[in-house]
Amino acid sequence: MQTHTHTLPLAHKGTTPPGSPPGREPTALTGIQDPARNLALWRRNLDPELVAELARLPRLAAQSARARLAPAADWDARRRAVAALLADHGLDALDLPAWTADLLDLLERFLRLAPDWPVKLRLEVVNDDACRRFHVDRTRLRLICTYRGPGTEWLDDGQVDREALMGHLPNESILRHGHPARMEAGWVGLMKGELFPGNQGLGLVHRSPPILDTGETRVLFCLDG
Repeated sequence: MQTHTHTLPLAHKGTTPPGSPPGREPTALTGIQDPARNLALWRRNLDPELVAELARLPRLAAQSARARLAPAADWDARRRAVAALLADHGLDALDLPAWTADLLDLLERFLRLAPDWPVKLRLEVVNDDACRRFHVDRTRLRLICTYRGPGTEWLDDGQVDREALMGHLPNESILRHGHPARMEAGWVGLMKGELFPGNQGLGLVHRSPPILDTGETRVLFCLDG
């Protein structure tokens, strides 16, 4: 649920400046170009055909499939990279046309915002707490979408004790007040990391939602530039 509606100065970045759209359209992702923001959210609903494909997926083993793309990789290279991610999970892209098209669409949108960067792709199945500790990424930009299970949790800068974060203190010390916000399944988030130009010390603080012993499985797609 999106709860942040105030603008913060550059030293205290926020997620949603006042007057910004509700984020139901893909153009919401271009909001990451605002220097005062370290998260842009596209709060979308998945296409019914894609939902049906995901519902038909067999039980997937917990693992991470990875691929890399050089800057300005052509369409065939992108298609092969996405197909390889699915194949590593025992899936055939030809049997999953809606999901394959969606993965390629997210990759295309990411590359428009980061056309000159090499990109790391990851398709991950998780059934434990993974990165449960609040942290920032040592990346320039990350796109993340959870297709199944609870999505990534994040903190607004006003909630974060950066000294506690850098001191590797427990989550209870990092979170000053309130509760983390959480992405819903299908939402697309663009996060600035510590290596984004001008963003050192201001990367989005986030974590994987705790799901250990809940019986839930997360399926998520991640792009790092």
